[in-house]
Amino acid sequence: MRIVQVVPRLPPPFEGVGTYASALAGTLAERGIETRFVTGDGKRTPEALLENLQGCETALLHYAGYGYQSRGCPLWLVRGLERWRTPGRRLVTFFHEVWATGPPWRSSFWLFPAQRRLAARLARLSAALGTSLEIYGELLRHWRDGREMAVMPVFSTVGEPVDPPPLAERARRIVVFGGAGVRRRTWGRHLPDLSKAVRDLGAEAVCDVGPPVETPAAVAGVPVRGLGVLPPEEVSALLLGSAAGFLAYPPAFLPKSTIFAAYCAHGVLPVCAWDGAPLDALCWTGSGDPQAVASAARMWYAGHSLERQAERFARLLKP
Repeated sequence: MRIVQVVPRLPPPFEGVGTYASALAGTLAERGIETRFVTGDGKRTPEALLENLQGCETALLHYAGYGYQSRGCPLWLVRGLERWRTPGRRLVTFFHEVWATGPPWRSSFWLFPAQRRLAARLARLSAALGTSLEIYGELLRHWRDGREMAVMPVFSTVGEPVDPPPLAERARRIVVFGGAGVRRRTWGRHLPDLSKAVRDLGAEAVCDVGPPVETPAAVAGVPVRGLGVLPPEEVSALLLGSAAGFLAYPPAFLPKSTIFAAYCAHGVLPVCAWDGAPLDALCWTGSGDPQAVASAARMWYAGHSLERQAERFARLLKP
């Protein structure tokens, strides 16, 4: 079976949705499903999309509105898919996002109705739906109309080790991993939270992994080592040898974070921070047994590993 996966863009550099789709493609190939990619970073017109989809009978769209258009309203994408989706062709849409909201001084406040209409058109155009968050699933159920829908937290895009060592056998090191925007939150307003984690865990080093951002030379007296962008196998090795991973991210949205997924998959202790929000039970709160939290997080992750999700995607893609 041959499919097209439509993504905003592909790595390198690190790109969350594209990296996710690339990892999925490799595992689908093991099940006899070959992928050709179509990206949204070229000519953005319905006609260009139709040309790129020539010969395609099954498409998997990874939808994140802002990835395809700067205001989150990729009308060209929806119009192109509506023209492509003739009888006999199958579209499956995985909603990494549905729509955005914000205060009146942000464009998302005013564009929310347009974003919602485009998401509805895509959902109704699709033969099956998927998303990473239950709260997104609740939004999509309004347009489901009896079609199959899967809610699957995202998987690790830097590997899934079979037997991670216990925390006691790892270096007392905290890893700060991810895209520049996410990590700027850590090195900005959440630096006090990272400092507390360093002290609470008795960390002896902090490693920063990802596109360049400004970092301090030390946190709570512990040196910070900037490693830049690393290949997935090197990130995996670093995580396997580290006791904890830090992430500044809204707790309710952790299931859609490939960073959080990587920490869980590698048996790392997830340490999370967010302003005024209660932490998820899978994150360490500064008390209790770190190994118990890390083990619980890995057990949670095992239920939606890449292998399990590839099986589910294969069912969604086949008529």
